Amino acid sequence: MGVPSFIILVEKNPSFWRVCHFHDMELVIDGNCLFNFLYKYLNIDAIGNYSEYSVKLEMFFMWLINRRITPYVIFDGAYDIDDKKIETVKCRAQQRINNPEEQTPILAKTTFTNILNKLKISFLKCDFEADRDIQRLANELKCPVLSRDSDFFIFDVHYGYIPFDSLPLNSIFKGIDNQEFKIKAYVIENLWKKFPFLRCNMALLATALGNDYLNKNSNVLQNAYRSDNFRLPRCKTEVSDLFEIPIRKGEPFFITIRKVLYWMCRYKDAERGKRQLLYFCYKDSREEDMVNRSIKVFTEPDNYMGYNLRVILKGGQSGSLDGSIIPIQVPTWIIDSHRRGGIPDFILNTLIHERNILLCQVEGSHAISSHECSLSIREVLYALLLGPKEAVTEHDRYKMSVCEFQREGGTRVTCELSDIPYMYRELKMQLLVEALECPIPSVLICESLGQTRIFLMITTYWVKMAKPTIDINFLKSVLINYLLFSTTKHTEFCELKKDIREDDILYKRNPLADGTKGFEDQGVEILYSKYLHVDVRLKDLYSAVTGFAARYIKTNRDNKSNIIRTFAQFQSCILYATYLNQLLNNPLENVNPAYVFNGKFLHDMYYTLKETKEDIIEHYLASEKYHLKCFKSMLQFVQKNVYVGNNE
Repeated sequence: MGVPSFIILVEKNPSFWRVCHFHDMELVIDGNCLFNFLYKYLNIDAIGNYSEYSVKLEMFFMWLINRRITPYVIFDGAYDIDDKKIETVKCRAQQRINNPEEQTPILAKTTFTNILNKLKISFLKCDFEADRDIQRLANELKCPVLSRDSDFFIFDVHYGYIPFDSLPLNSIFKGIDNQEFKIKAYVIENLWKKFPFLRCNMALLATALGNDYLNKNSNVLQNAYRSDNFRLPRCKTEVSDLFEIPIRKGEPFFITIRKVLYWMCRYKDAERGKRQLLYFCYKDSREEDMVNRSIKVFTEPDNYMGYNLRVILKGGQSGSLDGSIIPIQVPTWIIDSHRRGGIPDFILNTLIHERNILLCQVEGSHAISSHECSLSIREVLYALLLGPKEAVTEHDRYKMSVCEFQREGGTRVTCELSDIPYMYRELKMQLLVEALECPIPSVLICESLGQTRIFLMITTYWVKMAKPTIDINFLKSVLINYLLFSTTKHTEFCELKKDIREDDILYKRNPLADGTKGFEDQGVEILYSKYLHVDVRLKDLYSAVTGFAARYIKTNRDNKSNIIRTFAQFQSCILYATYLNQLLNNPLENVNPAYVFNGKFLHDMYYTLKETKEDIIEHYLASEKYHLKCFKSMLQFVQKNVYVGNNE
C-alpha cells in the first residue's frame, strides 16, 4: 500500500520525526487501514471472531477518548471513477484467494462501524479513495493523521502523520495507558530541510520509487534503474549521508533509494524528470499512462474534487455534489447516505461501474465461491439499482483464480430505485420477505432484541440455499451462538474466555468398551459433563464446548472443508442481506456480527454437537428457562419455513 520503499528512508532518518503530545486534540483516522490493521495485529482468527474483535475495538477507542482525543474516522468509497486502481484491486482480490487465512474477514468493517456508532464517534465515507480527503480534513482541523498508508509520507500533512505502529498498542490492549511511551509523528517539513530539492518534487519521487499505480518492478522503472541516468557515482560519499542511522553489517545498501535521490538532486525539475521516465517507457502507451497517472495522483491538487467532510462532521448538510465527479445518474439521496455511512460501497460501485469485486473468505477447497449462496439477494439488489435483467459484472473466486461472471437483476422486483425514499415501511419489509424467501418472525419470537427478526430470516435463507445441504447441528450452532453472544455483555464475554467453570469438562467415552458399534463399525463417542444435571448456565456451555473442542481441533485445517464452507456461506448471506436492508433504509434492525457470527465458537459447537448423542443444549439451559424458550422458539420458526435434515 502506498510507496513502500519510502518507509526505509524515513525509518533511517530520526530527524524527520517529532514527539507528539498525544492528548487533548483532534485526530483524523484512516478507517480502511485501521479496521484491517487491528484485526491482523490482534491475531484474531480469519474465520471471523467478531465478538472478540468488537471488544478490542472498544478498548482502542476508549483509550483515545480517555486521553481526550476526538477521533474522526474516514473511509474509502467506491472504485475510482476512471478505474485507475482497478488492477490493484483485482490483484488484492487474488491475494485473498491465495492466502485467505491472512486476510480480514468480510464482516469486520460492519463490526468496526457498529463500535463507532455505539461510542458516538464521528465517521464518514469519501466518494472514492480517501487519501486526499483525509489530508485535506487534517490540515483544516490542524491535527495529525493516523494511518498505515505510506502515501501520507508523500502528502503535505501539515501537523504530522502518525503510523499505527508508533502507538503503544501492546499496552492499549492490556488496558494500560503507558504515559511514558513517546508517540512520534512524521513531519514532512523535516524531510524538506534535509532534501530541499524534494519540496516541489514529491510526486516525481513517489513515481520513481514505485507505488500502487506504477509498480517498482514495472518495465519503465527497471529500464530507468539500469540506465546511465540513475547510475550512482563511484565515490559513495556523495550518497552515504542519506541515512542518519548507519547501515548495519549484512543489511541491504538500499541501492534503489540512493539511485532515485541522486538522480533527483541533479535534475531538480519535475517536468524534466517526468519526460525522462516517459522516455524509458519506450513508447509503450500502457506504461506511459501509468507514469502520468502516478504523477497526477501524488501531485498536490489545485482544484479539489471531493466534498467538504468538515461541514458534515461539524453538523452541516451534505448539500449538492460539491464539485464531486460522481455521475449524474446516481441519486443525491444515495450519495448523501453513502457519505454518512448508511449505504455500502457495493451500491455505489453497482450504479457507477456496473461491477463488483467480491472478497474471498476462508471457505474450504470447493471450486465455487461461497458467495454463490447469496446470489439471489444480490440479484434483487441489482434489479433495484439498475433494473430487471440489467447486466452486472462480478469478479469472484472460481477454484483458485479471480474470474468474471455476468449477473442480471432479478425479474421479480417490480419497484425502482427512485421509489425507495417514498415507500412505506411495510412495502420495504415485503421486499425483504421476497428476497430472503422467509416471512417476518412475530414479536413473540423476537422478544426484546429487534435484530432477531432479520437474523432468523437470514438464517432461514441460508439453510435453504447453502450447498452442501445444512443439517440440524449447523442450525443449532448458529442459534445458540446468537443466544449466547446477544445476551452477554462485553465485560462478561471477557470472563467467558477464562473458563467460567474451570472444572467442568465435556469428555469422550468410547462405547466400544460395552460392545456397542457405531457408524461404519467405529465407536460412537458420547460427551459427558459432571454438571449436565445440576444448576448450569448458558455461559457454562461456552466454557465446556470450547474446552472440549480445544483438545481435538488444532487449526482450521482440522475442520472438514464442508463445515468451513457452510459457515462462510452464512457470512455471505449476512453481508448481502445487510446491504439490501441498508438500501431500503433499514426497515428492520440490522444484525450485529459480534452477536451472530463468532467463527471459532460456531466450529467448536458444531463439532461438539456431532460428537454427542445427548441434547447438551437442553441440559445446559435447563436452569435458564427464558433462554431455553427463546432457543426452541427460534428453532421452530426456522424448521417451520424450511426443511432441516438430521445430522446423519
